Amino acid sequence: MALYRRGKTWWYVFEFGGRRIQESSGFRNKTAALRAEAKRKTDLFERRAGLKKLKQAPKFGDFVEQFLRWSQQQHRPKTHELHSGNCETLKRFFRGIWLDEVSQGMVGDFKLTRIKEKRWGERDEIAVSGVTVNRALSTLRLIYNFAERCGFAVSNPVKHVTFFREPGRTRIISLEEERAYLGATSQPLRDIARIILDTGMRPEEVFRIETANLDFGQRTIFNPFGKTAAAKRKLTMTDDVWSILKKRAVLSESPYIFSSPDKPEKPIGSVRKAHDAAIRRAKIAPGFRLYDLRHTYASRAVMAGVDLPTLAALLGHTSVHMTMRYVHPAEEHKREAATKIERFKTESAIELATRSQGVTTKVTTVERVQ
Repeated sequence: MALYRRGKTWWYVFEFGGRRIQESSGFRNKTAALRAEAKRKTDLFERRAGLKKLKQAPKFGDFVEQFLRWSQQQHRPKTHELHSGNCETLKRFFRGIWLDEVSQGMVGDFKLTRIKEKRWGERDEIAVSGVTVNRALSTLRLIYNFAERCGFAVSNPVKHVTFFREPGRTRIISLEEERAYLGATSQPLRDIARIILDTGMRPEEVFRIETANLDFGQRTIFNPFGKTAAAKRKLTMTDDVWSILKKRAVLSESPYIFSSPDKPEKPIGSVRKAHDAAIRRAKIAPGFRLYDLRHTYASRAVMAGVDLPTLAALLGHTSVHMTMRYVHPAEEHKREAATKIERFKTESAIELATRSQGVTTKVTTVERVQ
């Protein structure tokens, strides 16, 4: 047993079950620190003796591998890929630490350290964004939720950590921006963007379109997968989409319309570099995400008179409430709405004045008759 001071606080260090336990007691008083150490040892002994039915937690790095195997079975490929990348970052900070030793303070330190790091962009160093840190914190929270379900004696250290504020990301592009963007895109991004704008499909759904799921006679696309049952749906092709898919289906030697350049037996994985390059060439500011083309489709559909239940089915949503999050009128439509309201007020005032004038004329006529 060893007790020592670091600053004004007493720390204890001892070995238990092959583990070196070195922690702050949280007290400045030595007697209180001794009691905290004794309690920590009692908790560890009760867990080891089976008096507490929770399993002893493994090291963070070891458990992350178990989490990723579970994630691969439970999550979509893109989601699993996101968790895998986040886990590599988390292991840099928490490798070698036991899972039950990661505290809220450690997570706070990770958050503040990570936001100061740099990542390499295409041309220069770019600071890590708050959104990137938040995604890593979300993965860490999910790791601990999974650990609790596995029966390990852990408390989720992310529970009371405040995430960075994220700016509103939804963006509706105008017809002028659409024209400039499509004029600056390369293939296959141009065709992918056109399909999203005309059908409202998710980018990943477009990437995974299979020739076998296209019916050119009925002009339909069948999407057989998704996060929910509603995502599995049949969509109607517009003329542009029909032409694009027909041409690509004839030329494709892969099951997929948009196959990976490196592995034709698999769908394309990303067009992010091509998208960012097109935004720069088109000089669109502020820029937008490829996913925002789906938001644009939804808003245009509502403005064209499509009812919300139908739009929810087209987007693959389980409820209209989810669809409402996608509907954002563009500025020109807001101005048009204001003009309509102003016109309504003017017409109502004229009608009221005309009605009042008619009543006055009628009263005057009656008085003259008398």
